[in-house]
Amino acid sequence: MTDGLARVIADRYRLEHPIGQGGMGEVWSGYDLRLDRRIAVKLMKPPSGLAAVDPDAADTARKRFLREVRTTAGLNHVGIPAVHDTGVDDVSGDLYLVMQLLRGAELHDLIGEADYDSEPPSVAWAAAIGTQIAAVLTEVHRLSVVHRDIKPRNVFVTPGGVVKVLDFGIAALLDGGDASRLTRVGMTVGTPPYMSPEQVLASQIGPPSDLYSLGCVLHEMLTGRPPFEETTGVSVRYQHINSTPPTVRMARPDVPGAVDELIRALLHKTPERRPTSDEVYDLLLPYSLGPPRDRDGRPGGGPRDDLDPTRPFRRPMAATPRAAPAYVVPAAAPDLPALSVDEAEDVMDRAADLAAERRFTQAADLLGAAIGRTGADDELAAELRLRLGHVFLLAGDFRRAAAEFDAAGSWFGERHGSDDETVLECRYYAATCRAADGEDSRALTEFRMFLDDWTSIADERDDRSIDVRRQIGGLLIRLGRAAEAREELARLHADVVRWDGPDSLQARRIAAMLERVERYEP
Repeated sequence: MTDGLARVIADRYRLEHPIGQGGMGEVWSGYDLRLDRRIAVKLMKPPSGLAAVDPDAADTARKRFLREVRTTAGLNHVGIPAVHDTGVDDVSGDLYLVMQLLRGAELHDLIGEADYDSEPPSVAWAAAIGTQIAAVLTEVHRLSVVHRDIKPRNVFVTPGGVVKVLDFGIAALLDGGDASRLTRVGMTVGTPPYMSPEQVLASQIGPPSDLYSLGCVLHEMLTGRPPFEETTGVSVRYQHINSTPPTVRMARPDVPGAVDELIRALLHKTPERRPTSDEVYDLLLPYSLGPPRDRDGRPGGGPRDDLDPTRPFRRPMAATPRAAPAYVVPAAAPDLPALSVDEAEDVMDRAADLAAERRFTQAADLLGAAIGRTGADDELAAELRLRLGHVFLLAGDFRRAAAEFDAAGSWFGERHGSDDETVLECRYYAATCRAADGEDSRALTEFRMFLDDWTSIADERDDRSIDVRRQIGGLLIRLGRAAEAREELARLHADVVRWDGPDSLQARRIAAMLERVERYEP
């Protein structure tokens, strides 16, 4: 819909005019006729004729759009545009997402307006934006969401100085389900000047990848350029893997040493060596306050006085808790009897149905309430906790999933021994969760210990054995141990080729990982 004619969808939302293109569709300025407020409406607009040419691609585009809806709707933070509604237009069949309408400017445009040669933006201006992005990342990482495309185009500054992080269209839900199916094997996602080394390698990514991108954005806000740019014969992707980024103080001697060191740490090649979003927040916060006005009288020292990101810090708003709450088992109603085995089996079946419908919160609450009714039946509680771990895993809440797998595995281990198959299952999934959540060293150790025990009872051709060996190779890549990763993956590739042939999906997937390691290894 680009002809400028007003159109009402769902008998409620009037589209006025297009205001931009998002990662998954066209964004319109609109009006909520029922609540009398301005809104933004995002319509999924796959390429014309895509469904006829490639039905699978059209279906994938639709699923990605729905994933963005679910991801954004599940995030509740002042730095993320609010989601109001979603649905399908009866007339056109377009999927739509109704969101908060933002006023202000993209960070990309603000950087473009600044005069970096004679009057660069103040440190306070850049720090205030960086602090607010870090606060958003703390929230999304707490929920096991990785944005994967932090860049100036996806950062918006409002007239109140509040920074909004946009476009979760390619966010990784880290659920081992839709996210992996909607991203082709070996396909990199993100924007090259801001991509982490592990993104370039199409390796498994986690929260540290967003922090690397934030380091690139901070570097650009202070110097006017991202740390790496295309040069003759040397790609940006190669530089992310192998080149040392220039320090900010080379271009801006006035930048405090602590800020320069922070950006260098964020741009570390090894994900585990990068600061967390909380650490970034705490370090940048004092610089975000800044003087009420800079030496030229500009509030905040930024390109536009009306978009001052230091204002929320000079005139503070209420703090938002940043700690990740532990899952609390709902208390059982006092008049309910202890849970029977038959009731527990029914609860687990219903929870599985809810999880299949992606109604994870309801499934978790159902299992949690059941755990609260198990009383002294520790075995039943452990079985329910194992199922609860799987629900959290599917939901992408890895920290809570790992805690449930650990709890269930501990009980089964005490009762049945460390070589019990259920104990090994818990250990496998706990390590998988830690790998997905960025605990690379711990996950690597746990996978190796698991593999030693698992191969003593399972065939070496077992799918889980192959998966663990592949994950070990990926973790070694992320830890910067390329030579070890190459050896690990080469052995695995030789085994899989011997068992299933060179054209099998597993063989091709491992070969792609090997090729990326060899291409970017110095």
